[in-house]
Amino acid sequence: MEQNISKPARERLIQLARLLEHIENDSCNVITSSGIQERTGWSSHTIRRDISLLNSECSTKAGYDVAALRKAICSELGITSAEKKCCIVGLGKLGSALIDINFGSSFKVVAGFDSSVNRTETLTAPFPLYSTSQMQNVIKKEGIEYAILAVPESKAQEVATKLADIGIKGIVNYSSVILSVKKEVAVENISLVDALQKLVSVTQGS
Repeated sequence: MEQNISKPARERLIQLARLLEHIENDSCNVITSSGIQERTGWSSHTIRRDISLLNSECSTKAGYDVAALRKAICSELGITSAEKKCCIVGLGKLGSALIDINFGSSFKVVAGFDSSVNRTETLTAPFPLYSTSQMQNVIKKEGIEYAILAVPESKAQEVATKLADIGIKGIVNYSSVILSVKKEVAVENISLVDALQKLVSVTQGS
């Protein structure tokens, strides 16, 4: 059934799984669609429709079983607790700011790359930093599957193509460039400008 879940629904379910994890950690066993609405701003109708896409029955008389619902989402979307190795490519102001981000227990940044030798030698990080000329060897040796791309726009497509050719499965793209990579490589675009435009659209339309 996973292939029938639209991208917007998929994104909401991923966020819902994260919310449910926090709720479960607070020893809350049941949550209603209205309770999810209060925490997310999504309508109860949207929430119930998204949950109905899951191949599982998680509802009780009091609401949704938190643990069962989170397990169903993770199962349907292929979210596992297995650690996945990542790298940061581009260690300028944005890339270096990402060095100390906590990516949770499912993702581990094991390498950083930059074309500036000065950056790789002077920046402090909890993982090794390399020249971009070493990307292929390091990515294959470390078994890195995902890359966070924080290079200048002028270099984004070139570096993305290189990452795809090396065997990277997915790229989080922090540049505003619309990347063109082979279909086997997933790309998630993170644009602050686009996010602000969405906020403007929503607030002006309300």
